[in-house]
Amino acid sequence: MAAHYINTIAEGLKQYDNSLHSNQYYNDLAWKGLYKISDGETNSHILTDAWNTLTTTEQNRIKNTIKDEHTYGNKNCK
Repeated sequence: MAAHYINTIAEGLKQYDNSLHSNQYYNDLAWKGLYKISDGETNSHILTDAWNTLTTTEQNRIKNTIKDEHTYGNKNCK
């Protein structure tokens, strides 16, 4: 289900941000609420099937993009 929403969310972010960044940037940010879900019983999180199909390199890039956006705001940070 998460994979279904990535492009839609990314496109919305891109429009809201006036396309200031790459498509990859918006796709990465779209994963923010979709790569893990609560198990409903504890504070544990379950990684989504869509997330698990990504390579470790892709997962790390996405996490770093999300972390940089949270830390530095709307900037291209390295």
